[in-house]
Amino acid sequence: MTKKLSASLEDYLEAIAELSIKEGHAHSKEIAAKLGVKMPSVTEALRQLVEAGYIIYNVHYPVELTAAGKAVAEEIVRRHRVLKRFFTDILGLTPEKAAETACHLEHVVDEDTIARFVIFSDAIAKRGDAGKLQIYLTEAMSNLEQKEPESFCTLNELAPEETAVIDRFSRNLDETALPALAPGDQIRLSALSLDRTLLKVTVNGKTLEIPLAAAENIWCRRCPGRQLGQDVIK
Repeated sequence: MTKKLSASLEDYLEAIAELSIKEGHAHSKEIAAKLGVKMPSVTEALRQLVEAGYIIYNVHYPVELTAAGKAVAEEIVRRHRVLKRFFTDILGLTPEKAAETACHLEHVVDEDTIARFVIFSDAIAKRGDAGKLQIYLTEAMSNLEQKEPESFCTLNELAPEETAVIDRFSRNLDETALPALAPGDQIRLSALSLDRTLLKVTVNGKTLEIPLAAAENIWCRRCPGRQLGQDVIK
């Protein structure tokens, strides 16, 4: 009779499956080395997995997965692979950080959630009309590497009367469409049109109307307490 496993025991099943594929066998010492645990802990975990019906284990022989154990291990490995792919390809984490994060989450994410991760990842990676979103995500992630990343936003995210400094234009934006703007300009959002498709802004003493589609591709740094053309008020 199989039963629900703890996250720790799922790690053991995953290790056994991976060692069996890579090395052709999974001895208890190999499992201990892979998981970074001591032999008494391995022995106790294997005992529980035997009782749960997931492995066949005899001292001095490799650990074998039962049919039930193999099914669970394959599902754990699949969840890990899907999560790691999402964290690397979509969130831009390093492979090491992605693997570490996936290890934490693979035990608590259910199949429905995993299916949604797959759909989202595939849409971003494969759909031809997702190109602009890929560029936006890449640029937004790069802000995290900057000093005070929380100060970055796109122009359309400013609140009315809020002032910011234009940092850069997105690769999604045709800069020739906005000849009056340049990086370093201070810009204040004055108002939105009723249909929210146009932003009225003040920059260099002039009032301009910028389409929402363009404003979404102008990266700014918020300037708390700053009035246009003045120093920060402390």
